[in-house]
Amino acid sequence: MSSSVSKLAWAAPAILLAGMLSAAGTAQRPATVMGKVPLVLGVEDGSPNFTENFNPFSPNLLSGVYYMYEPLTMVNLLNGKQTPWLATHYKWVTKTELQFTLRQGVKWSNGTPFTAKDVVFTFDMLKRYPALDLNAVWTNLSGVSASGNTVTFRFKKVNIPSWFYIATTPIVSAQQWSKVKNPVSYTNPHPVVTGPFVLQSFHPTQYTLKANSLYWQRAKVHIPAIKSVALSSNTTSDMLMSEGKFDQSVLFTPNIQGTYVDRNPKYYHYWFPLAPPVNLVFNLNQYPFNNVKFRAAMAYAINKHKIWKQGEYGYEPPANQTLLPPSLAPKWLDKTLVKKYAYAYNPQKAASLLRQMGLKKNAHGQLIGKNGKQISFTLEVPTGWTDWIQDCQIIHSELGTLGIKVRVITPSVATDYNNVETGHFQSALVYENSNPNPWFIYNYILSSSMSAPIGQVAPFTGNVERYHNPKVDALLAAYAKTTNSAKQHAIINQLQTIMVKQLPVVSLVYGAAWNEYQTNHYVGWPTQSNPYAMPSNTYPDTLLIATHLMPAK
Repeated sequence: MSSSVSKLAWAAPAILLAGMLSAAGTAQRPATVMGKVPLVLGVEDGSPNFTENFNPFSPNLLSGVYYMYEPLTMVNLLNGKQTPWLATHYKWVTKTELQFTLRQGVKWSNGTPFTAKDVVFTFDMLKRYPALDLNAVWTNLSGVSASGNTVTFRFKKVNIPSWFYIATTPIVSAQQWSKVKNPVSYTNPHPVVTGPFVLQSFHPTQYTLKANSLYWQRAKVHIPAIKSVALSSNTTSDMLMSEGKFDQSVLFTPNIQGTYVDRNPKYYHYWFPLAPPVNLVFNLNQYPFNNVKFRAAMAYAINKHKIWKQGEYGYEPPANQTLLPPSLAPKWLDKTLVKKYAYAYNPQKAASLLRQMGLKKNAHGQLIGKNGKQISFTLEVPTGWTDWIQDCQIIHSELGTLGIKVRVITPSVATDYNNVETGHFQSALVYENSNPNPWFIYNYILSSSMSAPIGQVAPFTGNVERYHNPKVDALLAAYAKTTNSAKQHAIINQLQTIMVKQLPVVSLVYGAAWNEYQTNHYVGWPTQSNPYAMPSNTYPDTLLIATHLMPAK
């Protein structure tokens, strides 16, 4: 399915990271005109049912969280545009001290006031329970304090981009969460929120949110309720989508024009903006994945064009090894480097690299390691993600010609995420979140702060391969200290070089942000001509969408 449901939001352009954000216009409409029907979403894997979890810091959260909890500042994941949210503005007092001024008059859904105490409590909780700190904000922070409606964040060292992680952290109620004994395992069945929707009911096959009557922007919310339907497989989900059962879905489907749009072209639409690549990720703690020649051989052995055309039905073109998506290429991509390290499909080159490692085929065509056994490993992908499963079958076939035995396994989504995040896997396909700045891409995938020892959780889109390189950490830190464009480009060029030479992960194809939507009930969806938000059910962009949609006339 590769619906690419993100856990939390990521990325902001460097040019926007150091300034002061002034309050944007939030003029209220004179009255709220509610739609007549709920917004029905087919955006979330159930496999086949939902497990109730509305903990905004859980790696296994339900995406209804994205419509209930809010950040201090909204950042559009496509273009980095900022919108004041729970904070009216922010400023850097010094290079290591950041202040947010909070919006007044905001209430929690239980009627209690939203205050600076809630913000301080949220970040202190992440410090006390590192498993909740999915963006590792406390690797940069030294403390958080409040005075009136101003919250001050103090940093251990200069790290300008980490502003983004703080600004987009969902804020929880101190009154509610101070009573929770174990916030890590807490599933939050009764969320207290500031956002536009609150939980109405939960069932393993569907849960419903209803409009929050106390929402501070309630005049901008025109949807009476949101129903999220559990998706079990692409086949079933595609059928429901083609029948018009979802106002929005984020599904891979073959021939989207014929199977969806052409059925009702007046109302059925899609927009698939390209994101950073889908990557083949190896557990670098294990042999032979810890050998760069093996990883390079894999890059040559896999036919990305075949994956693009067959596995991904022409939606996701081959990616280069820098991991930079097309949206970042004009400003950042080192084209000379990409040309030199093209990693075009070349099974002969792959075989040569494997021989250089001392690996040889036996009489049965099996590639034999130094232990006398065939090189073999598992490749896992979530069950029901039919396009990725096809991709894996292509990889299985092509590596098989080299004598490598690949066993494709398809655990549940939750199991797959857990295996990858805790390092209990050999190889897997992993998507990356959209980022309008390359620092965030490299920081997630390469930084030691985004990794964890085997058995501990690293973010799914983070350094799950357990790559460690002090030089990379130093480069990332150097970028974080500067706003000088020339220095930034020099650092990103060095990181691109490391990506193409060391291949910590093997890029396959650019990820498409799946997004199908209907306009028979609600209009105002983000489009290529009006990209006000990332459309693919990604926090915090969901809040922008929820406050933009209007009933269809």
